[in-house]
Amino acid sequence: MIASAEQWLVEHTPAVVAALGGSFTRCGVDGEDLGWVDGTFTPAALAGEPDRIVPGGVLAVVLGAAMTVAVDVVAMADGSSATVTAMTVAVTRSPRCAEALTLRGEVAALHRTGGSAEATLVDADGALVARATATLSRRR
Repeated sequence: MIASAEQWLVEHTPAVVAALGGSFTRCGVDGEDLGWVDGTFTPAALAGEPDRIVPGGVLAVVLGAAMTVAVDVVAMADGSSATVTAMTVAVTRSPRCAEALTLRGEVAALHRTGGSAEATLVDADGALVARATATLSRRR
């Protein structure tokens, strides 16, 4: 666990993610020096359409932020930096506003010049709601 992770996560949560109902609660680096972040996403009214369904684009913003924060965890640990260069999002089902979801972002692989990351949203029953994958461009 990273020292003072709670404050670091508050500082690294994009304001748009917080406004949409997302927050990051824990982060760290695993045994292979790959970063991860856990959080929650309970879509605020701002996140939903008039019928209270959360559009895929909103989910993409939250999932993209989770991957970016996981990459930032690695950067803080080893001094490198990486950028999400391409992202794909698959939505299994559209959640509703106020539905409590669990968010996880992680760096799946890192190489000298690139890597990959992924993020998921799952519901209270553990069923997948949405998943994103991304390629990374890395600089040291």
